[in-house]
Amino acid sequence: MSIVDFLNQIAADDGVMAVALVGEDGFIIESVRKEGAAEIDFVGGAATAAMASSRALADHLQKGEVQEVMVEYDEGPLLMVPVSAGGAYTLVLLLDSVQSLGRVRFQLKKARAALEEELS
Repeated sequence: MSIVDFLNQIAADDGVMAVALVGEDGFIIESVRKEGAAEIDFVGGAATAAMASSRALADHLQKGEVQEVMVEYDEGPLLMVPVSAGGAYTLVLLLDSVQSLGRVRFQLKKARAALEEELS
C-alpha cells in the first residue's frame, strides 16, 4: 500500500477532515483533505515542534515513548501520532469532533503497521 493510499484510507473515515504525513524536518510528505476542511499543509513545522515538546516531557517524566498528542479545539481535535522507528514521521489528523476520536484511533492502530512498513 502506498503512502497516498494509506492517507486516503484514513481520510475515508467520516470523522477525518484532513490527514498529513509530516517528516521530522517539518515538511509535509503527503496530505489529503476533504472539501471544506482547513488547509493542513501549513501545520508541519508546528506538529514537529509539538511532538518534540511532548517527547521532552515524556523523557522528563520518565513515561516512555509518546503514543499520540491531541489538541482539542472548538471545531474538533487535532491528533498527532508518531510513526516509524524513532518517530521519524508524524501523522497529523484533523477531526470533525471529539465523538470521532475513538473510531479514528481504533482504525489507526489497525493500519499503522502497514504505514510503518511502507516507510521503512
